Amino acid sequence: MRRHIVLGAGGALGSAIVRGLSAAGEDVVAVLRNTSRGINVFSDSVPVRRVDARQAHQVSFAVHDADIVYHCLNVPYRDWQRLMPTITSNVLQAACTREATLVFIGNVYGYGPLGDAPVSESYPLRAASRKGVLRNQLEQTLRKAHREGRIQLVLPRFPDYYGPNVTNRLFGPIFQAALRGGKAFWPGRLDVPHALIPVEDAAQACIHLSQVPEARGETWHVPGPPALTGGQFLELVYASAGRKPRYGGISKMALRAIGIVSSDARELVELQYQFTSPLLMDGRKFSDAFAQIRFTPHEVAIRETLQWFRERDQAALR
Repeated sequence: MRRHIVLGAGGALGSAIVRGLSAAGEDVVAVLRNTSRGINVFSDSVPVRRVDARQAHQVSFAVHDADIVYHCLNVPYRDWQRLMPTITSNVLQAACTREATLVFIGNVYGYGPLGDAPVSESYPLRAASRKGVLRNQLEQTLRKAHREGRIQLVLPRFPDYYGPNVTNRLFGPIFQAALRGGKAFWPGRLDVPHALIPVEDAAQACIHLSQVPEARGETWHVPGPPALTGGQFLELVYASAGRKPRYGGISKMALRAIGIVSSDARELVELQYQFTSPLLMDGRKFSDAFAQIRFTPHEVAIRETLQWFRERDQAALR
């Protein structure tokens, strides 16, 4: 049986991958910097390794027996330029020692602004943002290692994901506001379509692609269920929560003002174009190759996400 090593297993996507692999009876090891992050996000039966990904020798130990490595490590936006090159280099070198399959979680930052039509995997990588340029540099390094035969690279590319354990600054406040009857905010226009994928669907795509030889060396767009506008998404969240909708959009000027006191908002400014114009991905390559995989409807995923937040809030009161 192949051994799956999930780096960043305490995060939203990493923990979902661990849950998916564990449920399928696969041999999986969860790797975290803080082992308490794994509490209640995946089964206690999953072996856990504690690793600081900034330390090359620790990453090497973490994957010393890996067949498939999932790079789900992330840091706050403000630390991307300083830490992500080192972390990704450490992961790459460790994976090379095993000639392992490396699943690198991709996004759309590297494209820069998109057009009105869904974009395919051949869309040019012409990012101007610091984060997009960095993502492209990291991907180029990994592709080179793949061409040289040092790793087997799998690159699924996702839009924003939401779901259980997704507590980032965008989706955490939205679901919490809906449950409490408060006001939620969308970081851009409410009337443009924006692809979103339930995190469990993204995890299943990663797991499936990691085990298909034909997927290696390729980029795969995995867009999730049909795109919604920000307003449509928020309407569904409030309806599922049984609350009257209360939400608004945030303009770029307002986001800049918030950025004066919030580093998260400040770092989001250069990416806000994703929320002021359509973000649509052409996923036909993936759906044609893997027709058996179905995405969870937003209505179902939103209901499950709200239940996770309810249970988390109830547990905090005990």
